[in-house]
Amino acid sequence: MKKAILVAALVSAWAVVAGFAASSQKYDVEISLREKKILDLTPEGLSLVFHLDIYNTLSAPLFLTKYDYRVVINETEYLNLKTSLDEPIRVEPKSGLLIALPVKVTYEYLFQTVPDVRTKDQAACFLIGGIVFQDEKKKEKRVPVAFSGDLPIYRELEMRILPVEAKDLTIGGANLVFKAALKNPNGFSFKIDRVTYRLDFVGKTVSEGAVGQGIAVESRGERAFAIPLLLDFFEVGKAVYDGLEQPPVAVHFSGEVEVSSLWGSFTIPFNKSDKVAVQKIS
Repeated sequence: MKKAILVAALVSAWAVVAGFAASSQKYDVEISLREKKILDLTPEGLSLVFHLDIYNTLSAPLFLTKYDYRVVINETEYLNLKTSLDEPIRVEPKSGLLIALPVKVTYEYLFQTVPDVRTKDQAACFLIGGIVFQDEKKKEKRVPVAFSGDLPIYRELEMRILPVEAKDLTIGGANLVFKAALKNPNGFSFKIDRVTYRLDFVGKTVSEGAVGQGIAVESRGERAFAIPLLLDFFEVGKAVYDGLEQPPVAVHFSGEVEVSSLWGSFTIPFNKSDKVAVQKIS
């Protein structure tokens, strides 16, 4: 029964929006959706932000004083919000401005409220509400709004350290290839813009830089990348030589992965420590 009521509410809301779009001249303020953005994507949650263009059709200023909206995710109410602004926002006559309506989604609360999305790759989100304006005589006018936007159910990327390849290893230095693999457990693919990293062997930094530009990682896929290393053990220390000569060697790999996806661009930190084999290759 509750789901049926919510579905009916959604249908009614979209009917209101359709009527609003078809007869916007009935309102003194025109509101349109410029874009939707996913921000602050982490394994804990995200923000879905609706950027709205507001245009005052009158020859007198209006003041945005408050707004209210319900957020429905997969046919279940997730959020019901009413907000009054401490300082009204002035909308000049025959002028417009851009505002943002953010929806903060915390996965822990989302999974409690909408349990079926836990195993999904994404969820449908509907925002239904109204924005209230006052004229110079303090008369209020509420303009209904309704927008939709999908959001990803994000699962943390996994950085995996692979065995170190040694082309040459002597007491004086080494010609190595360090490899790591980035695993994507999500239902969407992305492209690596770059991996900014710091690489330590047995507690000693042996390389810093950026790699991985342009590598595509498919949904639920994994891609490896390589970092060539020319080490001088007189500079980096005998402990590094001992660690490589008597593996497994202690490796610490940390930094940030910058990715581009259909949900936007994000910077994702990683911090991985492991003890790995050293494979001598010709």
